Amino acid sequence: MRRLLLAATAALVLPLAACGADSDDSSEAAADCVPGLDGSELVAEGKLTISTNATLPPMQYVDENDDIVGMRVDLGRRIAEELCLQPEFVNVPFDAQIPGLQGGRWDMIDTGMFYTPERAETIRLVPYEIQGVAVSVPGGNARGVSSQDDLSGMTIGVEAPGYEYDTLEALNAEFAADGRPEITIQTFQNNADAYQALSAGQVEGVAIVESVTSYYQEDGRFETAVTGMNEAPLALGFQSEATAEAVADVMNQLKDDGYLDELFDEYGVTPYAGPIEVSTGQLAAG
Repeated sequence: MRRLLLAATAALVLPLAACGADSDDSSEAAADCVPGLDGSELVAEGKLTISTNATLPPMQYVDENDDIVGMRVDLGRRIAEELCLQPEFVNVPFDAQIPGLQGGRWDMIDTGMFYTPERAETIRLVPYEIQGVAVSVPGGNARGVSSQDDLSGMTIGVEAPGYEYDTLEALNAEFAADGRPEITIQTFQNNADAYQALSAGQVEGVAIVESVTSYYQEDGRFETAVTGMNEAPLALGFQSEATAEAVADVMNQLKDDGYLDELFDEYGVTPYAGPIEVSTGQLAAG
């Protein structure tokens, strides 16, 4: 049985085991599977409770069977499996996720949260992928948008609060300094609502990570016009130090055995080039 050893939190965290990793007998493997975290570190003993904002296909979304699916859901399930825990996903708006984590409602945020030094001061973050802010426009791109400078004077929809909103605000500061028309930022509770507004002509673009804009352009209704704005690592979030360290160890194991590369290749995601560890302060984009 594969075991992942923790260092600083060894007193709090049990050895991590991959259920059934080295056994052909699934029932025997299940019996041998020892949870990788003490129950006192978890919202519910035997479970890894995971929050996500399931409005970002293909990363996390609700499918036609009302199941939460996507890349980050696959990742969260695999992390729980390696810890010998049952994954339990909670679908909540992005702005409720950090308060809910701090309030003990879930163990891990797995929603594609951008790493910022400010967030790292309030919760524990483990960076693992890189994304940039992109902008979707209606299919055909009649306005000819091709760079962030072309966003001047446009009405852009965005989920707020969040990194994409902050990116547009920073861009507006540049436009104002140059005497150019600013972006009219229209905020929505979630990105699904923003795309509905784009489809209805209520906004001229939607700002979100490129993996999502690429998904939305597949049927031709929308087109990715701008990419690569304000690239930064995305991170998993934790309140418990023991849980954060345990998951960081699992993520390194998944990196070493090739699982992360395969998962990221499947979804066209760029891995974070820095160390996968509980991090603070300013990070390089990698």
